[in-house]
Amino acid sequence: MLRETLACLNDPDSGEILRLAALKANGGDVIDGELTGKGGQKFAIRQGIPSFVPADVAARQTTRSFAQKWAKHHYYREHTNRFYTDWYLQRYGFFEKESLREFLSGTRRILDAGTGAGRDAANFATLSNADIFAVDTSIEALEIARRNILEPRVHFIHADLHKLPFPNEFFDFINCDQVIHHTPDPHAAFKVLTKKLKSGGRICCYVYRKKTPIREFTDDLVRARISKLSADEALQQCEAITRFGQKLAELKLSVEIEEDIPALGISRGAVDIQRLFHWNIFKCFWNDEFDFFTNNIINFDWYHPEFCFRFMPDEFRSWFAEGWEIEAWDSQEAGLSCRARKK
Repeated sequence: MLRETLACLNDPDSGEILRLAALKANGGDVIDGELTGKGGQKFAIRQGIPSFVPADVAARQTTRSFAQKWAKHHYYREHTNRFYTDWYLQRYGFFEKESLREFLSGTRRILDAGTGAGRDAANFATLSNADIFAVDTSIEALEIARRNILEPRVHFIHADLHKLPFPNEFFDFINCDQVIHHTPDPHAAFKVLTKKLKSGGRICCYVYRKKTPIREFTDDLVRARISKLSADEALQQCEAITRFGQKLAELKLSVEIEEDIPALGISRGAVDIQRLFHWNIFKCFWNDEFDFFTNNIINFDWYHPEFCFRFMPDEFRSWFAEGWEIEAWDSQEAGLSCRARKK
């Protein structure tokens, strides 16, 4: 990471400026080294990635679950890029890449909070001239993203959303898509992000939506069992769920629900049998566009992480009740998306 970029980082606890000691460098690019706070707290830089994640956070089950996901599915970002990029554009009210390009014009600093394999960070780098700070608690995810993203304006930082190593009001735009619900306290993490955003800056944030009573009960039951397994065991357990979703999708059968079932949260109307099970009974994701392993890892992504909070629309909207102007709002069965400007 470039020295001038490292100079932007602060001690995540005290907010103090950090002192750099470069052990290995290539010109202005620090490969290995150390950042030290006034109180003596040290943060290592390895292979150009500064690390601010303490051992207890790195050891969390949810952190390890996603680390194992990215390590096992190296082609996930490329395989799902079109689908999830289009979904992102729709949910946040951009619809077309050119609209997102216009939205990003003039931004100097972007935070991709929970970058994973770096799909959004790569898109932002293509569509803007900003410096993009790609943050994740999984060092494995960052290493994979770095191998695939060669744009020098994308900076990879190993950090926790609850304790970010940036000054307040540092970013023009913060992206936190499909991430914050996996933190120990999503609303607290959101407040940290709010502090790091400039007045007039924008945020895009997505959370899982609470599902129907049966699905909520079943998902929690399955998660309680699968989250205790190793990644390999969990993937194996999810295979039967994924095959069930695949077989339901192959039926191409539509069911007519003649009237609402309020007690179960099920609405009347025609619905595909796979969607009926998926949204109302238990998550059995299947998309014909993806191969079996990708479909299975998406079900694994749902059931294996211990932290997986869901919200009702009014609950999530309340995060933006004070100090925000909502510019785009999207409510779907899967989740809730909000693009807002900080006043």
